[in-house]
Amino acid sequence: MLLNKTDLKRLVVGFVLVNLYTSTLIQAQTKYSPEIESLAQYKTPEWFKDAKFGIFIHWGAYSVQATFGEWYPRWMYRDHTREYKHHVETYGHPSVFGYKDFIPMLDGRNWNPDGWAKLFADAGAKYVVPVAEHHDGFPMYDSSFSRFNALEMGPKRDVVGELLESCRNLGLKAGVSSHRAFHWEFYQPKDGWEYGNPAYEDLYWKKRETRWPDEEFVNDWYLRTLELAVKYKPDIFWFDFFLDQPEMHDVRYQFAADYYNLAGSWNKEVVLQYKYDTYDPTIGVLDIERGKLSGIQKKVWQTDTSVSYRGWGYKKVVEYKTPQLLIHDLVDIVSKNGNLLLNVGPRPDGIIPQEQADLLLGIGEWLTINGEAIYGTRPWIKAGEGPTKTAEGAHQERKNKEATAKDYRFTLNKNILYATCLGWPGNDFEIESLGLNSTKKYGLKIKKVSMLGSDETLRWEQNSNYLKVSKPSKKPCDHAYVLKIETDGLSRQMANYHENQPKEPTTVYCFPGNSLRNKEGYQVRDGNLNQWEKDTIIRWNLDIKEPGTYKVVAKQKNTELERYIFGVNNKEFRNTDTNTENQPHEVVLGSLRFGKAGKYPATLKAYPKSDWKKKLSFKYIKLVKSN
Repeated sequence: MLLNKTDLKRLVVGFVLVNLYTSTLIQAQTKYSPEIESLAQYKTPEWFKDAKFGIFIHWGAYSVQATFGEWYPRWMYRDHTREYKHHVETYGHPSVFGYKDFIPMLDGRNWNPDGWAKLFADAGAKYVVPVAEHHDGFPMYDSSFSRFNALEMGPKRDVVGELLESCRNLGLKAGVSSHRAFHWEFYQPKDGWEYGNPAYEDLYWKKRETRWPDEEFVNDWYLRTLELAVKYKPDIFWFDFFLDQPEMHDVRYQFAADYYNLAGSWNKEVVLQYKYDTYDPTIGVLDIERGKLSGIQKKVWQTDTSVSYRGWGYKKVVEYKTPQLLIHDLVDIVSKNGNLLLNVGPRPDGIIPQEQADLLLGIGEWLTINGEAIYGTRPWIKAGEGPTKTAEGAHQERKNKEATAKDYRFTLNKNILYATCLGWPGNDFEIESLGLNSTKKYGLKIKKVSMLGSDETLRWEQNSNYLKVSKPSKKPCDHAYVLKIETDGLSRQMANYHENQPKEPTTVYCFPGNSLRNKEGYQVRDGNLNQWEKDTIIRWNLDIKEPGTYKVVAKQKNTELERYIFGVNNKEFRNTDTNTENQPHEVVLGSLRFGKAGKYPATLKAYPKSDWKKKLSFKYIKLVKSN
């Protein structure tokens, strides 16, 4: 078989990369292999736990059209969409003016990586993650696998390489994100349209012959990702969805081992970030898109969201969030052992719009006064108190209500407890969690209370029910107000608290939250079971490592009393829950026993009486081992 120039180049570069990687590891001890047991040696670095706040950047050829988001290149080729209609009216038919024709218009003529880095540092960010390649397949770096890349076209600069250098010069950690996995099905080739043309395969990929990623694409993903790691030595590697597909399993675990081994040779501590159930949670940092968690997590996690409510790339018409909302998100996330990765979308010329810059600088102003309560802190025994609850899970941020002056979030550093009030009270600050009934249990004594940013002496008193603190005569800042509570015994309280925590039972999460599917297509996407017919059935295997009796628990929300059957180990469990609330809640389905460790087939199928399309939203199904 004769190879075209693109395939030949890919083979040559792949050979060089593998040899470079191998020679690098010869000089260092190879600690990790692609098995979960080996990768579980990984520990999230303290620098990431301390950093709390990072910047995400979506800048690419999709920024040019400026009307729709970064998924424009997908929808512009589908003749039933508003993007297609807009494209035909504005640029011409996609077969004449295709996505590739936007690339020269991404000229970056005003791009200043040092200016970006300074803005991010002034915003108080401690790490920066530019999108190295989005679903569109246009690398914003010096890629060896496509002539369509930012060094050779568009800006004609190595955007990732230059930006990482500028950030590191200011002491910021610098990483990359890869959204390449979903490129497999991002475009929908049609005969006669340019992205079915072999001449443009290194931008649009090849015409698909199979529904799911084939071996060539999987190997190409691995080599591209390895090149990013070898070439730029990123402190963070962030992955988007679709990498959780079964066909990608081996290469994603191989890359995790490669990345951690390479980091050892670089003498770096690095962070691998993932969505949904792409990786086993022991080996990386979970990232939740446009959503948060409702309570403190033992492992550090991250929210990624944007300065605007919709879209990630540049758009002319945008509904921006407020500085207060973003600061409240940061405070809330940090109180639960999380980090915030906040996105900006620069213009095609490389300028970050002033509205976005102002939002970042507003956060920076607040952190200049109150950063002591954020950076380097850890969670207390509770995240906070107050009437305003957090909607949990990905894509839930619109459901969150505005916080009040009765809402507090807690963080700590050694013997100092920080109580951040998310509003300015009418009278004094009153914190129920710090009444004597709560603090005396561990001998915690309050010695002094002050407010960050204020020189005024605050009066305070502690009774059985709450800690009462007087307000200063004027606000030291806007948006949120931090009480610095100096104590005797806080470190002792935390040590006793963690020592007395019950051991977490063995738990098997048996519902693959983003990749479960049947032959026809996805049956699960973003935690939702989609359009089930009465004969729908999905099969997979559970890996039971500890024999014993397990309770079967589903966390779900029922909207129309849907029914399903979960089967494992020759036993079926039916959803009999009649709770119609639209909030996720746990339902105990029953229990079962595994006599020995091993692989057990599992099924999820529609209730036989279901004869119409339904939708059921899951967070998980899990097996919890009985003590």
